[in-house]
Amino acid sequence: MSRLNITLILAAGYSRRTAPCHKLLATNAAGQTMLGCTINTALDSITDRVVVVVPPQRTDLKNIVTQASALSDRIELCVSHNTALGLSASLRAGIEVAEKYQAHSALICLGDMPLVPVTLLNTLIATQHVPSPPPAAAPLLHGRPGNPVIWHADQFSALKQAEGDKGGRDLLRQLGAALHLIESDPALLTDFDTPERLQQFARL
Repeated sequence: MSRLNITLILAAGYSRRTAPCHKLLATNAAGQTMLGCTINTALDSITDRVVVVVPPQRTDLKNIVTQASALSDRIELCVSHNTALGLSASLRAGIEVAEKYQAHSALICLGDMPLVPVTLLNTLIATQHVPSPPPAAAPLLHGRPGNPVIWHADQFSALKQAEGDKGGRDLLRQLGAALHLIESDPALLTDFDTPERLQQFARL
């Protein structure tokens, strides 16, 4: 069986909490955008392919992906045309790409979590390279599963049925003890989704 892993970076949100600034366009002290940081980390991992899911109207986000694709043939753009339906629509669009590639697993990353280390991504991907991989694996964050989450292909159909802005949260809950949890540093699992956190990101 193929062990192809696809990393999906969900970047199709409206960024309302940081309006009028779009959080994924915010830059750190080195001048790198938040989305660019997340993309570079994914490309540094052992994943086979990186797919960035963006909304149709955000040419600025598309340009970041285009710039990255000029340096790597492992990245591609996916446009989610139903972003008004919430995170689940972006997730569904990305999973459909993973199915197109007949991926064995899909690692779901959020665009506003630029501090997630390559080592964690690789550890998550490695959980799917064993004889009997778990249906999903995630870092442990304050006693609960956090992001990013890797999903075995057996869960793709269920993920596409998710609705609203919760993504795969309900499915994770249903998996119970079958979910593989990984000890992680909570400080590295920070999402930058408020004006105050954008100020912190600018100093990094």
